[in-house]
Amino acid sequence: MNLKQKLIENNTLLLDGGFATTLESLGCSINSSLWSAEILKTNPDMIAQVHQLFSQAGADIILTNTYQAAYPSFRNAGFHSDEIDQFLKTAVNTARSSQTDSVLVASLGPYAAYLTDGSEYTGDYNVSDDVYLSYHKERIQTLINYGITDFVFEAVPNFDEIKALTETVIPYFKQYDLTFWLSCTVGNTGDLSDGTDFQKVCEYIADHPDEWSVFGINCSTIQGIEASLSKGMLDVPQYTALYPNGGKTYDAVTKTWSGKDQTDILFTHAAEWQEKGVNIIGGCCGILPKDIRTLADIIHQK
Repeated sequence: MNLKQKLIENNTLLLDGGFATTLESLGCSINSSLWSAEILKTNPDMIAQVHQLFSQAGADIILTNTYQAAYPSFRNAGFHSDEIDQFLKTAVNTARSSQTDSVLVASLGPYAAYLTDGSEYTGDYNVSDDVYLSYHKERIQTLINYGITDFVFEAVPNFDEIKALTETVIPYFKQYDLTFWLSCTVGNTGDLSDGTDFQKVCEYIADHPDEWSVFGINCSTIQGIEASLSKGMLDVPQYTALYPNGGKTYDAVTKTWSGKDQTDILFTHAAEWQEKGVNIIGGCCGILPKDIRTLADIIHQK
């Protein structure tokens, strides 16, 4: 079953949680430019274990561990194309090994993930549409070759990249029957991380239902997500997805999280979002399998 079919059959789907932070909780070191993709080469069995934990917790959607696994990122780390092909194959196969009734969606990080400077949270970068296409297309094509048909661009903080994905990257793959989902990051005022008025972003997405089947926000605070709801987030014609982080702040230099954990308030807000018709609810960095199990008890009882 693909993502669209699963959405048609269910009012609300439960997404998995923070893959990288779950790896860290299990003792993995991901303090490298490859972040969680590092474990694809060092300990693939641990990748499978994390997927299994989220599946057992009740997740309806499992994301591949490919957010950071772009070809340029691996090449910068000294790997060749054939090796990267195998890393992506491992990512797909380990995710599939955990599937029961869940849907598999490939995670694609923004161009900012390649920069590894924390600009997923600021949107402070500017490149051409051709550069965006070059960055994204090789990974997408390989994942298609491995049988993936559902994709999510996650933590996109930059309006120019959103437009490039919509107008250049997605049309590049128009010969395939694919589903694309966009999740962006917002600041605490509810605007896109690069400062773009979120109402403007929502209006743009609403005008492109053929390109985007799902629109959402991830790896942002609950405060920021709540602010975005009054700026058109729930007025788009697409299915909607909300999956915040655990409330802490990420330091791109030390690659560590600090601050107060706010996981508990996610559970209250998740129930409210479900009542408002949000179609996909889950967690991002800091949301562990035990938290997804609690969300499952909330969402699946409705």
